[in-house]
Amino acid sequence: MNDEIGGISARISEIQSRIATLSSAPTSPVAEAAQGQPTSFAQALDTARNPDVRPLISGSTLLPEGPGHVFVPAASLGPLPGSLGALPVSPGSANVIPLVQTSSSSYGDMIQKYAAQNGLEPALVHAVIKTESDGNPRCVSSTGAMGLMQLMPENVKEAGISDPFDPEQNIAAGTKQLGGLMSQYHGNLDLALAGYNAGPGNVHKYGGVPPFTETHNYIKRIRAAMEK
Repeated sequence: MNDEIGGISARISEIQSRIATLSSAPTSPVAEAAQGQPTSFAQALDTARNPDVRPLISGSTLLPEGPGHVFVPAASLGPLPGSLGALPVSPGSANVIPLVQTSSSSYGDMIQKYAAQNGLEPALVHAVIKTESDGNPRCVSSTGAMGLMQLMPENVKEAGISDPFDPEQNIAAGTKQLGGLMSQYHGNLDLALAGYNAGPGNVHKYGGVPPFTETHNYIKRIRAAMEK
């Protein structure tokens, strides 16, 4: 009986010893982040990239992993710039920060605004910008056309804009010019595009779309871009 009690006491002592050892072990960066303890951004990135610890910071609150996302414990980030404030932190989880990618051709809001003002389809304005400059606001042609919608110097002067390379001023002037041509030709898209490309004088001279290969190809390219 005494031997049995002694064995139980030894087992209890062994368990207590193990608990004490575990309690004194150093805390990992992931655990610190989950508990709201400070950790450096470099440590957070190292932790996020380590496949051995990735399961510890994964959970249903995360967006799917893929290109453009970096997994970072939110506790290490602090407040975000602007009006976003601090990221919400869930115990034992992390937040996903998307890597924002920008494009020089992303002028959707401006196109919507000025297309509406000038009675144009936004798809038409998108197609003209794609065909004229491929979305490059600093584009200059061999004939001196400038910016997103390739405004000629006389168009810039007529529109009264100060900077043809400013995307908003360029789109405002270009859509006004194109809208005027659509009205002049009673909604005939081919004639309006011919006037935009070759000039209204040539449309009048030839009584329709001028017999210029460039102008005919231009109209085809605009129509194809609109369909996309």
